[in-house]
Amino acid sequence: MQGNLLERFDAVGGFDHIAVQIVHQQKKYAEAATLLERVMDRFPDHVRANTYNLAIMRVLTGETDKAIQALDDGLRRGIFYGLWDFEGEVLAPLKKHERFEAFRKQNLARLEKVQRKTSMKVEVATPSGYDPSTTYPLFVALHGGGEGLAEFKPNWGSPRLRAEFITAYVQSSQVASMTGFHWQDEAMTRRDLEAAYKEVLGKHPVDTSRVFIGGFSSGGLASLTAAFHQFLPVRGFVALCPEVPTTITDSDVVAAGKRGLRGTLLTTEFDRRLEQQRALAGRWSTPGLAGEIIVTPDIGHWYPKDFEQQLDRAIDRILPPIRKRPRGVR
Repeated sequence: MQGNLLERFDAVGGFDHIAVQIVHQQKKYAEAATLLERVMDRFPDHVRANTYNLAIMRVLTGETDKAIQALDDGLRRGIFYGLWDFEGEVLAPLKKHERFEAFRKQNLARLEKVQRKTSMKVEVATPSGYDPSTTYPLFVALHGGGEGLAEFKPNWGSPRLRAEFITAYVQSSQVASMTGFHWQDEAMTRRDLEAAYKEVLGKHPVDTSRVFIGGFSSGGLASLTAAFHQFLPVRGFVALCPEVPTTITDSDVVAAGKRGLRGTLLTTEFDRRLEQQRALAGRWSTPGLAGEIIVTPDIGHWYPKDFEQQLDRAIDRILPPIRKRPRGVR
C-alpha cells in the first residue's frame, strides 16, 4: 500500500487522483495520513493540497482534532484554503469541531487580504494571419469557478475562433483559492469585464458590432449576466454548464429580444443544474431572442469531447460563416 502511494508522491509531489483512488479502494486512511505527514516537508510547493488531503484522511479515521491540526499547519506554512473547500459531505464532521470556526475566520482573513491586492488579468489570442489594419470579431472567454487562465485557455477554443476571432481570455479579480478565481459578485464582474474590454479595444482592432461572450460554469454565469444586463455590447453568448443567474428578469429577457440577442446554452446530462438551465432556456421564447439549449448525454459537469465543434456550431448560429464562392461563379 505505502509502496504504491510512495511511487505516486515521488512522481507528482502530492496526493493525486490515482493516490486518492488507491486509498479509497483499500480504505487505508490511517496509513495514507501517516505517509502524508512523513512527506509534508519534501514538497513545499504542494502544502495546500497535502494538508487538505491530510485533514480529509483524519476526518475519515474519526480524528477531527488531528484534522484541525493539519489545517492549522497549512496556515502556519503560509497558505490558505479555497472558498468551497469545506462544502463537501466528507468534511461535514469537521464543522462541528470547537476549533473549526476559529480556523475558518483565520483562513477567510488571509483570503480577503489576498483579495485586496488582486486585479483582473486579460490575455489576448489573435487569429491566424492577423492583420492590425483590419477589424475582427471579439470573443470574451471566461474561466470556471476555482480556475485561472492556465487551466482554462487550453480547453476553450475552436477552429473558427483560432481562424477568425480575437479572443480575450479574462481572469477574474475575485479570489476563490490560492490559484483560482470566480465570478460570483456581479458588481465586481461588471467592473472586470468593462476594464478588460476597454484594454482589448485600446490594443486591438475589434469590430464592436460583433462581440461575443462565453464561459464555463461560473464563467457561464458571468457570460449570461453580462449578455442580458449589457455589461458589454454583446451580440451573442455561449455558456457551458453555467451556474444560473437569479438576477435576469423577464424585462431583461424582453429587452434582449428587442436587441436581437442570440445565444446557446451548452450543458450535460449529469450536470446538477440541468433543470435550472432548462428552466432558464424555457424563458427565451420572447420575440427576437434566439436562444437554444443543447444537452450532451453521458457526461457530468465538464467539457464534452466534441466541445470545439459545439462551440463553432453555436458561433455559426450567431454569425454565419462567409461562404466563399468557387472561382468563375458570380
